[in-house]
Amino acid sequence: IESKAAFELIQSYSPYDNIEAMDYPAMMVTGGLNDPRVTYWEPAKWTAKMRGLKTDDNELIMKINMGAGHQGK
Repeated sequence: IESKAAFELIQSYSPYDNIEAMDYPAMMVTGGLNDPRVTYWEPAKWTAKMRGLKTDDNELIMKINMGAGHQGK
C-alpha cells in the first residue's frame, strides 16, 4: 500500500495487529483449509500471537476444518 492513510486505516481494524497484552475471554478460533479468502494460516498466526500476549488463564483453542471453505462445509 503506497498510501500511508490507507495503510493506517487498514491496520486500525486488523485483528492481528491489534492484539494487546491483556485479559481476554475464553475463545474458540475456527478456520477452513479450503478458504481462499482467509487462508488457514491466518487464524493459526492470530492464535499463536494471542497465546503469546494474553495475560489470563482462559482457554484459547483453535480448530481448522479440513473440509471447509469460506462459506462453511
